[in-house]
Amino acid sequence: MAKTKLTTSKLAQKLEIKTNELNKKFVQMGYLEKKNKDYHLTAEGKKAGGETKSTGSRAYALWDEKIEKNIKAFDEKSI
Repeated sequence: MAKTKLTTSKLAQKLEIKTNELNKKFVQMGYLEKKNKDYHLTAEGKKAGGETKSTGSRAYALWDEKIEKNIKAFDEKSI
């Protein structure tokens, strides 16, 4: 059975937050870095289950659903 991969926007919807908020959180977690106006997956993001896909000139990240546990753990540490 293939693991479900979600785009950042689909993951944000599932977590009931805005995509931009999740991107910023991933930057804080070290999973993404912002270059100019685009977000790029880091080595740490790849270790956490992220992968990069592209359609033409646009690249985007796909995340394993298990990333939710990492996000929740990060949120709990940030409180």
